[in-house]
Amino acid sequence: MRKTAKKGAALSADAVPAKKSFLQRNRKEIVAYALLAFPLIWFTIFFVVGFVRGFIYSLTDYDLRFSELRGINFNNFKNYIDLFTDSRVWNGLKVSVIWTAVMLVGNNVLGLLMAVLINSLHRGKGGFLAALYWPTLVSAAVSTQITLYFFRPTADGVMNIVIGLFGHEPIAWLETEDTALLSLMLQPFFLGFSMKMMIYYAGIKGIPRLYYESASLETNSRWHLFWYITLPLLAPVVFLNVILSVIDGLKVLAPMQLITPDNPYTESLVYYLYGEAFTKTKIGYASAIAFFLFAIIMLLTILQNFAKKKEVSYE
Repeated sequence: MRKTAKKGAALSADAVPAKKSFLQRNRKEIVAYALLAFPLIWFTIFFVVGFVRGFIYSLTDYDLRFSELRGINFNNFKNYIDLFTDSRVWNGLKVSVIWTAVMLVGNNVLGLLMAVLINSLHRGKGGFLAALYWPTLVSAAVSTQITLYFFRPTADGVMNIVIGLFGHEPIAWLETEDTALLSLMLQPFFLGFSMKMMIYYAGIKGIPRLYYESASLETNSRWHLFWYITLPLLAPVVFLNVILSVIDGLKVLAPMQLITPDNPYTESLVYYLYGEAFTKTKIGYASAIAFFLFAIIMLLTILQNFAKKKEVSYE
């Protein structure tokens, strides 16, 4: 009996697994952190450090032309006070807001419409997606030349030829106050929906067919299916595209820089910031404008998060 008890005790002791070391218990987490280390370090160096340094610069009179002579001196919040009384800041903000509102509506409405139409096709979906995404691959230099060609102020400009058919005189579309910003927005309004379309299309493909099959027992109206099934279930995707549209719109720079440089009627806030930083070399003041814009984008993002409906689950 004693031998049997001792043998059973030995077997039970052997059955107890050995205690794992810290590395063995957390192997997956360690591997994950190791893989994330490089992007985290990259993010810290090029964003966090740059963000903090930029904010410090916004509290100084840093000017590249005079920094070696007079150094960099703190002026507290003088730059922020000055920008609130700077008419060009408010004009640039007005242009940026108009641009954002127009592109928000145009790119999202057209993008969603194209995504729904392509999804309804039985064949050729990939071809249409590729064709409609193609304008995104066109360089800014090429799109600039297209816009300049269409809105050439001379009589042989495309738009002037069109209005000439109705007896109107040629117009300097990109130079006058009434038409400059409108002309600049026309091309990205109609051709800037490609990325939004791809995101909407991916969202639509993620909606289970079960919902449509169940709803088809009540109605065969495509409009009802879109309004009561597709659109509500796309709420998270719509929210994402709205956020992206607001950010892209408020930081617009390329069209103003390449097509209408030094035009006060189309000067966005970022283009004004660019001029203050790299033309006038007023790094301190430009940094203050950058953080002013950052605060606006952050505030709009927070408000949109509060306004967002409850998350949709497809499960």
